[in-house]
Amino acid sequence: MGNGPSLNQMDLSIFQNEFVWASNRCYLLFDQIKWRPKFFVAVDKRVVPDNSEEINQLSAILPDSFLFFPIQFRYDHVIRSAKNVYWFTERKNNESNLPYSMFSLNPADFLYSVKTVTISALQLAVYFGFNPIYLIGCDTNYTVPDTIIYEGDDKNLLISSDDDPNHFHKDYFGVGKKWHPPNVERMIFHYEQSKMVCEENNVKIYDATVAGKLEVFPKIDYRSLFK
Repeated sequence: MGNGPSLNQMDLSIFQNEFVWASNRCYLLFDQIKWRPKFFVAVDKRVVPDNSEEINQLSAILPDSFLFFPIQFRYDHVIRSAKNVYWFTERKNNESNLPYSMFSLNPADFLYSVKTVTISALQLAVYFGFNPIYLIGCDTNYTVPDTIIYEGDDKNLLISSDDDPNHFHKDYFGVGKKWHPPNVERMIFHYEQSKMVCEENNVKIYDATVAGKLEVFPKIDYRSLFK
């Protein structure tokens, strides 16, 4: 489950009994749903520290869930250890041996770094044997508002000064929140490499996002899965 605004067009109640992988500030959705994600992943080196107080509370809020983070967050004292927190080593992805140099089949050893946290979740989900896998909320469609503030002179360090148009909640990257400009081209390229690895290993991935812009995986209507 990505965090795109398309989630607001879905009947999320039907996922009550499903294994859902969620990420980042998914907890802003909790007042709208009765269920909770079984798995949680967060990797962004700017977003996680900026929201670490809230994210650190998830180990208690989600006692029956599994939470995954890069071990660097432990070393940097960003995320605290807990009985349901699991650490993984990240390795920089590269194009030396595509597609396997961008998608790890053994996260117990390492995960490849990503341009979208969904691919971190995919690497873990495949490792744990999920098949098929369905994507929702992966709109892959972003705008950088004209009201954005740059941190110093770095155009890659953004601070919001207005409501967030790119996620399911206006406060997701709302006023004062820190984020990176999305690199959609690299996201799509990484999705394409992930698809090739999964297909070669007989793992099927479908895109059930409502009106999403991602064109890599076969499309499917999420409602058809529950007939």
